[in-house]
Amino acid sequence: MTLDLLKLRYFAKIAELGSFTRASNELGVAQPALSLHMRALEEQLDVQLLKRMPRGVVATEAGQTLLSHAQAILRALEQAEAATKERAEYPTGDVSLGILSSICPTLSIPVIEECSQRFPKIRLTISEGDSQTLRAAVDTRVHDLAVTLDSVAKQTSLPLFEETLYIVGPSGQFTPDAEVTVEYALGLPLILPTRRHGIRILLERQALMSGRELNIVREIEGVASTKAAIRAGLGLTILGRGAVHPEQENGTLSAIALTRPGLTRRLVLDMPADHPPTRAVIEVQKILLAVVTKLGADGHWSCLSPTLSATQ
Repeated sequence: MTLDLLKLRYFAKIAELGSFTRASNELGVAQPALSLHMRALEEQLDVQLLKRMPRGVVATEAGQTLLSHAQAILRALEQAEAATKERAEYPTGDVSLGILSSICPTLSIPVIEECSQRFPKIRLTISEGDSQTLRAAVDTRVHDLAVTLDSVAKQTSLPLFEETLYIVGPSGQFTPDAEVTVEYALGLPLILPTRRHGIRILLERQALMSGRELNIVREIEGVASTKAAIRAGLGLTILGRGAVHPEQENGTLSAIALTRPGLTRRLVLDMPADHPPTRAVIEVQKILLAVVTKLGADGHWSCLSPTLSATQ
């Protein structure tokens, strides 16, 4: 036997108000219809629930028992509805975002700040890594989203932006009007990461195309350690603008864009295939795209997807 929630709602209102007429007015249901519903409910339970009095109705002993349960059920339904609406308005849950190490400092902070302000119940974890590590983390669903190089991402990834590559040296190494061609830069004493990194792969491909060899004097994993080595005078490196812009602004490192031709790398948003995103992941993705668009407008990179402009 299954009780009809609508009949329970009508019964509870009649019993609470002690009147079919008042219940009819509050519920917006005609009084004859309420009487039919109550008669059907009493027949279903095979017990009298309401006793008519000279002025209104009162619940019988059986009616009082049903009323206490009905009130608890209806209250639970209201709480469930409120919680569902709140979750829709303020999504909750864990979201793991991976970002390429060289751009993580530029991209992560505004994403964290925006997410904390708009969706405080989302637990956002940001991890930085190289392109191969990020791809593996997406494939194994360790990351829900990852900003990585297009050369290792899936074909279903969303293009985000192209970032200009800069030759980077100690403070004062390059004047603002200096010009360094890609071919010339390949012969400079470079500090580069190992071959698992996308920028190393890109530069080796460029060297092969130009018939030159990369002059790698040291291999260092990690952008921060590479910058420290440059400040110590141990060599130069090639990085995207986002990775060196803060030091370029405060004068602790010098950097200029490579020319003839300019050299860029493309970054994309990768995510697990055949795995529908949660509401929390969708909201973090929207925030990420909006931040990418804003930073692009500020000159950090050139945005690629028309989708990005729609996020603002």
